[in-house]
Amino acid sequence: MPPDVCVPSERSELTTLTDWAIDEEPPEGGDVRIPDASGWSIVGQNPIGSDHGWVQRSTDDTSPCSPPSVYDFVYPKGMVEGTAPATVYYRLSSDEVYAVFWWKPSAPFDMGPNGNKLAFLFNGGGDGGGQQFLILLPDGRLHVLPEYPHDFRWRPPNVNSTRVALGVWHRVDWYSNRVTGDLQWSLDGVVQGRYNDVKNTQPFDMFQISPTWGGNTGAKKRQTDHFWFDHVYLSAR
Repeated sequence: MPPDVCVPSERSELTTLTDWAIDEEPPEGGDVRIPDASGWSIVGQNPIGSDHGWVQRSTDDTSPCSPPSVYDFVYPKGMVEGTAPATVYYRLSSDEVYAVFWWKPSAPFDMGPNGNKLAFLFNGGGDGGGQQFLILLPDGRLHVLPEYPHDFRWRPPNVNSTRVALGVWHRVDWYSNRVTGDLQWSLDGVVQGRYNDVKNTQPFDMFQISPTWGGNTGAKKRQTDHFWFDHVYLSAR
């Protein structure tokens, strides 16, 4: 990755909403703001040691963007799939969103039968606008699934199909325009997928780092795993 890894150069026509180093302690409790986190909030946080997982601030000097503080999402052995250890989110109201974040999956990592989601974009709140999410599937690649009215179809990588290396940091770029339908995502600066048919009648209203493990088959973690996140950048218009 280039030395200016923390300075996204793409989509310069958009307005920066947040450029957060993920260096504040994640509070416990209900749906609460993260103090000094530039508008970010957290929900679904569990106490450390919970069977349902949790997120904790830890240190990682190998992070390429803003070390040493990172968020460590912990998936304990025996955790049942279908939930995230916690959800960190940012509210917005936009037709276009460009997100960049830095992420490291532990090695090895138990993908289970359904993979592990990384992040979500929501449309229309509770008014039926739907969502799309970025996921690491058991094939080792990043895919996007829009769950929109009249559009519930996987978008697999169709430009490059890079297998994600475990145990190392990756830069993930994700752009979506709900009016034109343009969708693009990249891994370490290499475009993975590009589509022009992902449209929605309602604006984007939330971005979530919500690394949900699996689906609803009842699978359980065979080992303790981790997703680490460091630095997240959002721009929009």
